[in-house]
Order: sequence, then structure tokens, then C-alpha cells
Amino acid sequence: MTPMRRLAARVAAVVAIAAVVALAYGLRDRVLDLPLVGPLVAPREPPRAAGTTGDVARPAAPPAAADPRAPVALDRRRQQLVGVRTAAVERGPLTKTIRAVGTVRYDETRLADVNLKVEGWIRDLYVDYTGAAVSQGQPLFSLYSPDLLATQQEYLLALRTRDQLRTSQIADARERAERLVEAARTRIELWDLPADQLRAVEESRQAQTTVTFRSPVAGYVIEKQAVQGMHVVPGQTLYKVADLSRVWVEADVYEQEMPLVRVGQAATVTLDAYPEERFAGRAIYIYPFVQENTRTVRVRFAFANRSGRLKPGMYANVAIEVPLGMSTTVPANAVLDSGTRQIVFVAEGDGYFQPREVRVGQRLAERVQILDGVRSGEQVAVGATFFLDSESQLRASVQSYDAPPAPAAPAGAAGDRLEITFRPQPDPPRTGDNLLDVTVKDAAGQPVADADVSVTFFMPAMPTMNMPAMRAETRLTSAGGGVYRGMGQVMMAGRWDVTVNVDRGGQRVGSRQFAVVAK
Repeated sequence: MTPMRRLAARVAAVVAIAAVVALAYGLRDRVLDLPLVGPLVAPREPPRAAGTTGDVARPAAPPAAADPRAPVALDRRRQQLVGVRTAAVERGPLTKTIRAVGTVRYDETRLADVNLKVEGWIRDLYVDYTGAAVSQGQPLFSLYSPDLLATQQEYLLALRTRDQLRTSQIADARERAERLVEAARTRIELWDLPADQLRAVEESRQAQTTVTFRSPVAGYVIEKQAVQGMHVVPGQTLYKVADLSRVWVEADVYEQEMPLVRVGQAATVTLDAYPEERFAGRAIYIYPFVQENTRTVRVRFAFANRSGRLKPGMYANVAIEVPLGMSTTVPANAVLDSGTRQIVFVAEGDGYFQPREVRVGQRLAERVQILDGVRSGEQVAVGATFFLDSESQLRASVQSYDAPPAPAAPAGAAGDRLEITFRPQPDPPRTGDNLLDVTVKDAAGQPVADADVSVTFFMPAMPTMNMPAMRAETRLTSAGGGVYRGMGQVMMAGRWDVTVNVDRGGQRVGSRQFAVVAK
């Protein structure tokens, strides 16, 4: 290894060690944050084995809570600085609007295909372009067909034969002639010869050289294959005609919203071409599969289109109003979603915000349905919630580490078993000056009247809110009977870690740690 590489490796090692040391010292000052319930009394420690010295050991820390968040306290000034706002939890009728993007389609039940059942040649073309509007019965083209011409002549021959045999005395001959006429007429009708032309053949007793074919429906020509003079064969499509008096809109609805969609639901459509208009329709069909590439289900809606303004191919915005009944809701920006859990910060007054897990239902544009976790009338944070969440998680991570043990008492002090009780007045303390009472008793329960007692308030730093750590120490004076009293200052609302130290003769003989929530 070259000298430069060895030097770089040593520098990297030194930096790593320094980082570890800094982390260790940073965690050393963090203390376990426990809620205050009733008077703060440190539990009496079990007796030690003979020969041990120093102060009693702290009890084992309780297991870490499953919630990786801790309450956050902010005074009004800091709330304004970071933009914390609150809103009420509301209960009332809830309507979810499902929005989807779709496309206008032809109503497939109103499409007509114009084709032939006989071979021939197109002679005259009356509708000669795609998109032409046609009415029902309007001529489309004329056709010359040798087969159709021969069938007409057979029909005319049958008619003449029937006429000649009407005066015959033979009933069987008359009946047979009538059957020949019916058979020839049926054959012509099956080849779609228009009824008016068939009557003209019967009346004139002359075969029609060309036959005119007409549109079976009213609508628009959406496909045209017919060309003048073209040879056509049976089954060949010549025109497709669409009736646009009713159209479909097929929209893609996300699969998680499908439980709210059903056939028969009313829907409205808006189009970019007519932004101020609303077209009313109804769901008529739901496809039975999910499109894997978009995770959506296609839903078909039917809309009346008398004016023809809904044109197939247009993009459409579909909205379905789904009533959900009475529900509890909060603003959408009040819910922090980690993927597996949803959290809101409930304002409990005096700048105190408690993280609370909720169970969410439907998500609306501006509000979220809450199924469980909060009650109507409570206040939740809706501004700077990400700052509250980061600070809450930071405090929780700090609280997951136990405080360092208190300094050991000198040798020979093993007999001093102290019971320390701490009570602020008022309880809980308020921002500003508070009267602090500490009661100290020995192992026999007798008051300790000759001690020096001090109380230290400590709040860890809040880096996300640019707040440094705060510390305030107060020395108490003896009030007799093992009671020590003095005025102590609480600088702001929130959780404070309190340490009570008891000294005798210049030596530390007892130390207890508590947690209080200042209002």
C-alpha cells in the first residue's frame, strides 16, 4: 500500500470513530419520557447485598412503546413560526365523487351494416361520401343483378300462369299456380327487393333492370365501400350507418373505487368542447375484468344525443356522485399516511399535540373519512403536520434510550436508602414560576432534614424546529419535616425531564428522575 493510501485509510478510521463517539455523547443526555400521573414518588429500592456502595440502581426501563411517535408541545409563538393550524373533526352527510376519463363511442345496438344477398354491379351511387347524413329509407345505390332480373321474370311468368288458370275447372291447377307465385315472391323478398319495387313489378308486369337499395336506419355513414360500377358479391359490406341519437361513453374507473359503482347509477359528463355544459346519463354495463396495465375497470354509460353534440372519439370527463351516509371526516392534509398506519395529531390545548392512530375510509378531494380514532368536535393539526411528525418521531427515538445512572454515593453511605417525592404546585406546572415541593425520607421512613436539595428541569433539543436544549436548576430550602421548598421556572409548555439531587456533607446521597408535562 502506498503512503498516500495508508494516510487516507487512517483519516477515514479517525472520522468513523469520532462519529460513533459523538453519537454516544448525544444519546447520553437523552432521558426516558414518562407521563405524570398523581404525585411523583420514586419507588423504594430493594436492599443491597452487604459490602456494596453507592446509590441505588435505577429500575429497569419499561419496554419501548409500539408507536414510534411521542407527544409534541409548542407554545403559540412557535406554532405561528412553523405554521401549525388546527381544524375541527366534523360529522355529517358525506358524498364521494368518483371521477374518470372516458371516450365517446358509437352505441353498438344502433349500428347498421348495408350489404347484399345477391351478386351484381353498382350502377348509380346516391350517397357517395363517408359522413353523409341519411334518413331511413333514403336511396343509397342502384344495382344491376342478372340473378335478380331472372327471378323477377320467373315471378312475372308465375303471375301470368295464375291469371290464366283462375277460370280453370281444375282446383288442383289453380292451387299449384298460386303456390308458384308465392314461391317466386318469397325468393325476391329474401333478396331484399324493396316492397315498393315489388309492387311496381306486379302492377306494370315488367321486370326492373336495376333495383334501388335504401338505408335501413337514420344516421350517419361511418364507413363506405361502395363505388359506382363496382362488382359486388353476397355478404360484402357496402355501407355502415350509425344512429347517433344515443351514444355510449366508456370510462376507466380505478379498481379500489369499483365497490361504489353499480349499473343504473346516474352520471354526468363534461367535454372540453363544451366546458360549461353537463350531459346526464346512466351506467348500463360494467366490464367483468380488470385491465392489468392500468388497474382499472371499464364502465359503460349511455347518454341521449339528440343534438348530435356528443361525437364519437371525443374525450369525456365522467363524474359519479355516490352518497356515503353520515360520516366523520377530517381535512385531507391532517392525515399522515406511512403506508401501513395513518396518524393525526390531536390538539389537546395549551400547545399540546398528541399523535393518534386512525382508521381511514374513503378519501375525498379535500377530506378523508375516519372510521375510528377521533371524535366529532376534536381539533386536529392541518398545517405543518410533517414538522410535527418529524419532531414527534425524534422525541420518541430519544425516549427509547434510558438516562445514565445517577452518580454513586461514597463508600459507607450504603445505609442511606432515600425515598424522594416530587410535587409541583400547581400540578401539572404552568409556564412561568411554580412552587416546587420535595419530600426526602430515609430507609426507615424518617424525614431527612439536613440535606441540600436541587431540582433541574431539562428539555432536549428540537432540531426540526430550530430549538436548542433548555435547562433550569433551582435550589430548595428546608421547610422542616423533610420537606424542601422553592420557586422554579418552567420556560415553555411541553414535556420536561426533572432530576432531583440530594446532597449531604457535600456528597451526593440520592438522585431521582421524573417527567412532567407543563401546560
